[in-house]
Amino acid sequence: MAEAQVQAQEVIREHPGITIVGRVGWFAKGLVYLVAGVLALMVALRSLGWKQGDSGEASPTGAIKEVAHHDFGGPALVILGVGLIVYALWRLISAIMPGSHEMKIAVLRVAYVISAIMYATFAITAFQVVGESASDPDGNSKVTDLSRSIMKNGFGRVLIGVVGAVLIGAGIYRANKGRQEDVTQELDMTGMSAPRREWTRRLGSIGEIGRGVALLLIGFFLIRAAISYDAEQATGLDGALRRAAEHGWSRILVIVVAIGFVCYGAFCLATFTRRRFEAPR
Repeated sequence: MAEAQVQAQEVIREHPGITIVGRVGWFAKGLVYLVAGVLALMVALRSLGWKQGDSGEASPTGAIKEVAHHDFGGPALVILGVGLIVYALWRLISAIMPGSHEMKIAVLRVAYVISAIMYATFAITAFQVVGESASDPDGNSKVTDLSRSIMKNGFGRVLIGVVGAVLIGAGIYRANKGRQEDVTQELDMTGMSAPRREWTRRLGSIGEIGRGVALLLIGFFLIRAAISYDAEQATGLDGALRRAAEHGWSRILVIVVAIGFVCYGAFCLATFTRRRFEAPR
């Protein structure tokens, strides 16, 4: 592991722009989660009787579309899109960095690639909205339609169930990561005061728990779609939050996701200058 980190540091010294790329992307990621958290909170408030109009799609995609509604939307979306592309590149670079070949690390590399694809998709959404394609189907419809197409054959039903199970596993992993406050391993905490270290760790922990619960909700509805053989049960994050908000006990989960997203966004924005580059370990 130590040798891998030495190799990673050599790459950074030879290509210092890599760190800048990652930090710009980390900042853009923070903005997306912050807005998505506010939208999720609006879903929870409406379920409690708040009637101030309908909220936008409570998801990273919805957050991007929400930015478009403001006067500064166009330029902001271009900047946000570039930032998200940059973050996707950061994740791809992380995936191919020298490092161990252990199974755990191999899985982490795959996760980095998936993350890169996801944030590249968000970036494409931002550019589409700038190009006045905001009327494209929302994330919920995309998930439902894709699930319907996949479930047309027998194996597709199993595949949807497996994806749901993977998301639940990822959700448990993230929530546990937050519970253990294991959120600062990619940050340079040098010179931080004790109070700042503490609130930084708490923001990241709450954020990871919120992200974990979000994945658990999406995974649950995918598995339910596979079991019931009903693609309408499959939905994106926004749909999962709205369905959960319909019931008293599960409404708490929506609030957890909302607070978690806001905290995670704040965590990214507060630490982007501290982001460091490491090989998977």
